[in-house]
Amino acid sequence: MRIRILSDLHLGHSASRIDVVEKLNPLFEEVDHLILAGDIWQERTKGERFRFAQGMYDELRNVLDERELSYEHLRGNHDPQTGVGVSWLANRKVLVTHGDAVYDDATPWSREMPAYRDAVDSIVSKYAPKSHLAEACVERALEIANTIQPRPMPKLPPPFNFFVTALWPPSRTFEMIRVWQGMGEQGLHFLKHSGEGAKVLVCGHFHRPGIWEKDGYLMINTGAFMQGCRPWMVDINLGSKITAREIIQEDEGWRPGPVKGRWLLRE
Repeated sequence: MRIRILSDLHLGHSASRIDVVEKLNPLFEEVDHLILAGDIWQERTKGERFRFAQGMYDELRNVLDERELSYEHLRGNHDPQTGVGVSWLANRKVLVTHGDAVYDDATPWSREMPAYRDAVDSIVSKYAPKSHLAEACVERALEIANTIQPRPMPKLPPPFNFFVTALWPPSRTFEMIRVWQGMGEQGLHFLKHSGEGAKVLVCGHFHRPGIWEKDGYLMINTGAFMQGCRPWMVDINLGSKITAREIIQEDEGWRPGPVKGRWLLRE
């Protein structure tokens, strides 16, 4: 059985690199089960942008249904009301979650975080006694996502929309760099502290694909389908191996690219 993990499609986002959902079809071939690991669509937008994002998400589900491909949707901070928080695989040796549970404050680089810092700190304190449990951490992230209300950004054409979305306010840039530099160690710490015995963490959220290994623990980040980012996917063949691969964009669609790492999956 092959399980494929994708995340951070951000369908409906002005900076998403996915313009036509059907171009994702090559990624659904030779797959038995698909895990969509959060931030799949822009659920928290409003008005016409929400209807556009919802339409793309509905189209994705129709494509998967037509292929009769089973799938599950794990919620992210951009789609907090869609799906569940975690998926356990291989007798709970593999933990899949969006990634906003990795840091206590979920999304420390959020442009709205300064305005909600006190509220976020209060939520973190409430969950501290159960922070050794993955389910509690994802519930904490959910409460933070529902507390922080996104602020509208000016509508600008590409590539200006990307720079405004990613780099404003200026302090956001420094916070993102800080998180990117430490996300591997933080992810491994989360896995050891809150993974409840899991040895592998697969997540997205940080928009930086990569592999981190230490002391028998493995973290794989799947990047993002956003401008300036690279998406990866992770395949898990139960009873055999884990494979991380880059995803390549071509005119006719997205397809699996070079292998970035392989590991034996020991039951």
